[in-house]
Amino acid sequence: MLRRAWKPVIGATVLVGGPAYIYYRYSSRSSVRETFDLSVKVQGSDGKYKRETRPMPLLSKEEVEERLHAHKQVIRTPRPGGIIWNQHTAYVASNNPIEDANASNIVQRDPSDPSAPGDLLFYAVMDGHGGFDTSRLLSKILLPAVALEYSSLIHDPKSIAPKPGYLQSLTSIISSTKAVPTHLDSDPDYVSQAIQRAFQNVDNEIIDAPLRLLAEEMSKNKGREGLPDLSQHPMALASMKPALTGSCALVAMFDTAHRNLYVACTGDSRAVAGVWEETGDGKGHWRVDVLTEDQTGRNPNELKRMQSEHPADEANTVIMRGRVLGGLEPSRAFGDSRYKWSREVQAILNEVF
Repeated sequence: MLRRAWKPVIGATVLVGGPAYIYYRYSSRSSVRETFDLSVKVQGSDGKYKRETRPMPLLSKEEVEERLHAHKQVIRTPRPGGIIWNQHTAYVASNNPIEDANASNIVQRDPSDPSAPGDLLFYAVMDGHGGFDTSRLLSKILLPAVALEYSSLIHDPKSIAPKPGYLQSLTSIISSTKAVPTHLDSDPDYVSQAIQRAFQNVDNEIIDAPLRLLAEEMSKNKGREGLPDLSQHPMALASMKPALTGSCALVAMFDTAHRNLYVACTGDSRAVAGVWEETGDGKGHWRVDVLTEDQTGRNPNELKRMQSEHPADEANTVIMRGRVLGGLEPSRAFGDSRYKWSREVQAILNEVF
């Protein structure tokens, strides 16, 4: 889902990935550590997993605050005109190693840019699952990919804009006035399409990487029978792991020149905007706006979409218990190749890798 907020953001935009839960109860009356029972999955001596109920300590309010601030980071970026962008980041890991990642970048418009001056602010949260490989890769390549597609709106608009029809072309030739050039980077429709292209291109690269590696090796070994052994190839793990694991992604792009905020979501992370509104008495209050829609099988809109893209006899199995085929919670994500490769392709890759 891609959504554009028209009003300028007065407060802060908060990006929230997958939840991590901390239970606490604070009491100044007792120094005895309280506990609560929690069912956890443990591996037995036979290698099989089973569930056991174990007592867990309740954290004090101070301990909770300490954990919430353990990985806090504040970045202050001064800009021309006395503007300072304040970026606050914090995370609480629910597993080890953490499967989530984040990224940010602030790009100043070139003076030759027709929309200059101004900044482009990029922020992203990647909520990984099944491992950290996809989310860590996205933290390095997703924002550059979005910025690259966005720059094409400025520097190469002809490659983006649809070609005119014969009537439009004939009219422009006959007309004595020249058409005023349109700055596509200020058009919400074109910017939205650019962000969507970046998301799709990045996922295609992740999913296709093992296939390209296989194709290259097979072209080198023409005439040989059977499939090559790529298990020891130096790029084997680098290409396979991001494709096998998965990650949701949430990107916010703030265009200060046009005062536009774009939010793109793949998966079930959620973007929330806090906007400070002044009141008549001069005090004011915060308004909280949810900017994205969770993409899971529990969302009626996503359920209908998934069912419409599959045969009618799969309507009751494509989403089971709110999950894709009963397994994956988000209905859209980067990676997760087992949901995208055909059975034949998976069999081949399983053999060669």
